[in-house]
Amino acid sequence: MSGILDNLRNKIINDTEEDISHVDIDDKIALGVLLWAVASSDNKFLDIEKEKIKEILIRHSKIKTEDIPFVLRVIKEADKERIDLYAFTSELVGSLTYPQRVLVLEELFRVACADRDISEEEIELLRKISNLFHISHRDFINTKIKIKKEFGIDTFDL
Repeated sequence: MSGILDNLRNKIINDTEEDISHVDIDDKIALGVLLWAVASSDNKFLDIEKEKIKEILIRHSKIKTEDIPFVLRVIKEADKERIDLYAFTSELVGSLTYPQRVLVLEELFRVACADRDISEEEIELLRKISNLFHISHRDFINTKIKIKKEFGIDTFDL
């Protein structure tokens, strides 16, 4: 990754006194920023959403528990910077296969559904990310249904 992620990493590294040389954070930032954006899109960032983000980062990025605070600080900084979603997802599209992008969308839906209430703002952001990831409408809808069922949320409105 270049550009956006390098700038964020360098800003955080320069602002911290921690020894983080062992942390490879690019993929963690990439996934984390998208997860954070979805969680905060409805202006109700809840602890359950933060816990779901941590869980996903640990599972997919194999991040160590002791590295979570650093990675979350980088992700929060990215949120404050209000990164350009188009530029950010463009960097990711080239490095992920289509099935990997669908898996990322599933995880994004899991964060949105963590509070058992998926808002219109969250759906719209997920739709935008899905489009930027070049995910078909059919796969978007199938993912939405799959994850809503996983969380016991009604799918009658689909």
